[in-house]
Amino acid sequence: MNFSGENARDLYKSLERIFRPQECTDIFPRIGIQHHNTDLVKKIYTSTFASEEVINEVLSRNEKDIMIFTHHPVPPKANENLAYPDIPDHLIHRMKENRINLFSYHIPLDRHSIFSPSYTLSITLGLKPYDTFYLQNGVYMGELCYGGYGNVADLCTSLEKILGHDVKLYAYGDKEIKNKRIAVMAGCAKQDIYEFLKKQGINTFVTGVTNKEVFWVPKIHELAECNEINIIGGTHYSTEKFALISISNFFIKLGLPCEFIEEKPNMSDI
Repeated sequence: MNFSGENARDLYKSLERIFRPQECTDIFPRIGIQHHNTDLVKKIYTSTFASEEVINEVLSRNEKDIMIFTHHPVPPKANENLAYPDIPDHLIHRMKENRINLFSYHIPLDRHSIFSPSYTLSITLGLKPYDTFYLQNGVYMGELCYGGYGNVADLCTSLEKILGHDVKLYAYGDKEIKNKRIAVMAGCAKQDIYEFLKKQGINTFVTGVTNKEVFWVPKIHELAECNEINIIGGTHYSTEKFALISISNFFIKLGLPCEFIEEKPNMSDI
């Protein structure tokens, strides 16, 4: 197929209309376009992080007039106690040489929508979201769900199947899933949710980062245990990747060829 491409700035405007970045704040200084190196986009790659792994993979295709759409505008942390690293200068230079744009929505993509990490993870698990929770940077990100899982063992088995690796269960609540309701917050969630979940009649929570050696996580375990909430950890990357798989379909509907690029999960997250 001979595809002439899409005007990059028109594409940015389309994304702004859908994700409304002006309505939220972010932990990263720049929202949206990170590196503009071409006015014409002929193909899009999506990924969870702007990792060296992803950028090198795109560069290896020897294609021009490309946009990489990521959830995070930077590579992943080596471990969750460290700061996010920067993209190496030599890769920024090579993206410019090869006319590759980098566009990233972090909090705008986290916000509840059919493309958000928590919603897409819930749907992939076969759950039915019925409400949102967990307010951060001005938007609700988490999903409260109905599901057909009767116990946490079955839920863990299904989660491992869709993620493609082991998960970690911290069994602070009953092994039976109360009211068949499950809370989902892809990536990570801080400590102010566990009392709320208990009041909602929920005793099982699926998230990404659960390793007690991460400096902000021990308090989470303390509150989860106090409120008898089971925590299931599936890594930062793996619990968020379904959003980038889903957004690929949006770009394809626009007539743009699009491909999701897998990355390696950091198992130290859990």
